[in-house]
Amino acid sequence: MKHVASASTRSEIIIRWLARIIGTLSVAVVLFLIVAESVEKGRIAIDSDRIPMTAFMFLAFIGLIIAWKWEGLGGAMALGGLIAFNILAPASEGGNIVVTGLYGLPALLFIFCWWQTRKQLKPKAT
Repeated sequence: MKHVASASTRSEIIIRWLARIIGTLSVAVVLFLIVAESVEKGRIAIDSDRIPMTAFMFLAFIGLIIAWKWEGLGGAMALGGLIAFNILAPASEGGNIVVTGLYGLPALLFIFCWWQTRKQLKPKAT
C-alpha cells in the first residue's frame, strides 16, 4: 500500500493559517479582557453560578492553543467547550453570538484542516 504524500494545497495552507490567526487573536482578546478586569478590580470575580460556563470557555481557550500542534484534538476541545458553554449560558444574555463566532470559526477551521490532512494520508489500494 502506498501513502499519499502530505502535500497541502494552497487553499489548505491559507485555511490553516487563517484558523491560527483568528484563534490567536481570540486568545489574545480573552487574555486582555481577563487582565484588564483583574487589574481594575484587583481580582477576577466569577459568580458561583457561572463557574461551569467559565470552565467550558476555558476548555475552548485551551483547545485553540492546543490546535496549533494537534489540529483535530484542539479543534474538538474548543468546539466541545463552546457547545457546552452555549447550552449552559442563558440565551437572553448578549454576546453569545460573538463568543460563538470568536471561538467557533477557528475551531471549525482547525477541524477541517485536520480532516483534510487525515484524508490525504489514508493509504491508497493499488
